[in-house]
Amino acid sequence: MDQTKARKNGRFYGSIDFECNDKVSAQVFKNDPNRPTIGEFLIGNSRFPVTMEELELMEQTCREARETVMKRYRLGMMGRLD
Repeated sequence: MDQTKARKNGRFYGSIDFECNDKVSAQVFKNDPNRPTIGEFLIGNSRFPVTMEELELMEQTCREARETVMKRYRLGMMGRLD
């Protein structure tokens, strides 16, 4: 990871990742894809076991957070530019 890019894009930029759980069988996943722990979400030095449902909620939350920040910027709620 390019350290300049990592510093520019935030403290955790270079440490965000996902590791699949190789122990989840196709049969278990087929029967109930939202139940088993499908992997671990990594950020910083922390690991978070997640289900498919949790991963989808994280994706939705991140999308909504980004939209909220952009709306605040467009509405001038983040202060004025010099």
